[in-house]
Amino acid sequence: MDSRRCLYNAQIMATEVFQDVTVTDVYDQAAGIAREFDKLIHNYGNDAVTELMPKVIRALEQLESLASRFEKDNEEIAQLRSTVEKLESEKAGKAQERAKFEQELEVIEDNWQSEVKELLGVVSKLQDENKRLRESLQNEKHEVEEKVSAKYRESEEQEIKVLTKLKETVDKQREDLRSVKREFTQKTVDCEALQAQLEQIAKVNGDLRRKNNTHKKQARVLLDEKAELEIALRDKDVQVEKVKVMIDEQEKFEEQRAAVRAAIAEQRKSEDHPEEDEQSAQDGVATETPTVAAETGTEDGPRPENDSSSDTASTPTSPGLQLEGKMIIDLKDPNRPRFTLQELRQVLMERNELKTRLIEVEDELNHYRPRESGDEGDEDEDERSLYSGEEMLVYGPINREPDEKIHGNKDSGIRKFFSFLFGDGPSPPRSTRVMKRSNSAVSPK
Repeated sequence: MDSRRCLYNAQIMATEVFQDVTVTDVYDQAAGIAREFDKLIHNYGNDAVTELMPKVIRALEQLESLASRFEKDNEEIAQLRSTVEKLESEKAGKAQERAKFEQELEVIEDNWQSEVKELLGVVSKLQDENKRLRESLQNEKHEVEEKVSAKYRESEEQEIKVLTKLKETVDKQREDLRSVKREFTQKTVDCEALQAQLEQIAKVNGDLRRKNNTHKKQARVLLDEKAELEIALRDKDVQVEKVKVMIDEQEKFEEQRAAVRAAIAEQRKSEDHPEEDEQSAQDGVATETPTVAAETGTEDGPRPENDSSSDTASTPTSPGLQLEGKMIIDLKDPNRPRFTLQELRQVLMERNELKTRLIEVEDELNHYRPRESGDEGDEDEDERSLYSGEEMLVYGPINREPDEKIHGNKDSGIRKFFSFLFGDGPSPPRSTRVMKRSNSAVSPK
């Protein structure tokens, strides 16, 4: 019964015509086939369907692929139909445009032919006029040539006159130019001479400014030395006053000693008690000397070593010393004077000369040394304060100093290596060595 039903359904399906088969239709048919397989399995079991199921699935898959291809082909066909319709519409439009273009060409050709005819008539007219004008031109040409020749002759005569006048003026201007050139050369020579004089004056002015700066520095140094010398002179005056007081006391002591000697002489002359007189005289001298020393010590304070030397020099063992106008010196005193006035003046002069040389060398070093921003600002302020209201002068070229004088001698690598090995300190700079040498040359030994 079921087999008959299946055959019937197959005949019905064979008689039907499928125009458009889609993937959804294939899925619907697969669902119907699955329901039928469920029924068969429910009625007859799995064995009745096991061999048929793969074939049906394979057929459905092929049907699905064919349906998908069919859909794609239908889409392409629809697109091709639309493009064909567009091309046909474009073809019809182009045909219409071509017909219009041909009509316009015909109209343009007609117009062109009419214009050509008109232009040919105009050309013929112009040719006739050209012939007529050529003939009239030839006639007028002869007349014009005659007039031009006459005018040319007159213009030549006038030009000759003008050229003669111009030649005379050119000669005069040439002479004027020669005189002006002579004056110009003379002026240039004068300007060069003035420029050379100005450069010399600028150099002299620069030297004078440097000397002025050095003199100012020397004046400051001399003022400082003058103040120091005044202080030292005051100290010396105080010491001289003390020495004068000591000399006065010494003179008093000498007078007392002379009186004692006179008394001793008188006692020696006496014949009654010679031995007692001598003993009393010695006792008197011994008692008077400590009193004088005590008085001088109380008035002037503690006596220095040179006072003790003066006492030893004025003892009775050295009679006949004249201390007036003389100075007592202790050889053990480290501050005793060792130079005469002439030697001291000579040493001071040498020191001043060395200081002036040192100042000049420092000025030259500052002049040739590369300046920093701060130093330049200070120097500009000094120059403005010194030369306010004056124009800055242009200095001439200066001879280049040697590199040894400008930069100094640098330590070599071997010297640095050995100083690093043996632990020596860094060598003092060149300027400090020069200062030490100058101080050692000036300081008295």
